[in-house]
Amino acid sequence: MAECEAQGPRAVVVSGPAGSGKTTFATSLASETGFVLLDLDDVTGPLTAAALALAGAEPYALDGDSAGARLREARYACLLGTAAANLAVGRRVVVVAPFTRERASVEAWEGVVGSLGARASSAGHGAVALCYLDCPTDLLLERLASRRALRDRAKIDRPELVRAAVLVGRPVVAHVRVDATSSLGDQVRDAVAELGVGRRVDRGTAARSHAC
Repeated sequence: MAECEAQGPRAVVVSGPAGSGKTTFATSLASETGFVLLDLDDVTGPLTAAALALAGAEPYALDGDSAGARLREARYACLLGTAAANLAVGRRVVVVAPFTRERASVEAWEGVVGSLGARASSAGHGAVALCYLDCPTDLLLERLASRRALRDRAKIDRPELVRAAVLVGRPVVAHVRVDATSSLGDQVRDAVAELGVGRRVDRGTAARSHAC
């Protein structure tokens, strides 16, 4: 059985606009490191869809001033609460969501760190690290149109929503920039090196390391 080496941050937050490849990157990163993978859509998707149905709203109406947008705080609270519960029992996590507001505000980011029960170090990535998928607007629109997911319909119909997310720009706090135009292997390799996280190792090797 494989485990991970106890190095680097306990929580890696993966952020970026829709279509940037967050889930693909985070899934590969979690597989590489053995961290628990927690995605906003997986953790809150079914409940969000049910709540919107009860409200008579479109199941993927999550942007702008929609009913789904008003659920944002609760959805993120569920995601971060689940991550904190895993951290509390010694599981390190990869947490995936756009985190648009949080990456644009020092105060909002500190709220994320506080929710995860750790303090970020001003000298480095600390216990909670942020990865940002940096992707050109044209490529984002191309990917959204190509995957044709129902949740992307509003963004495809209103490309200004995508442009607005990109205009928020890179995080205003310390982060690892992930080049969304590079290969997935390169993305993960570079992120693992910059974060300093341990790679997944066999149990026999892990016995000589700290538990993750």
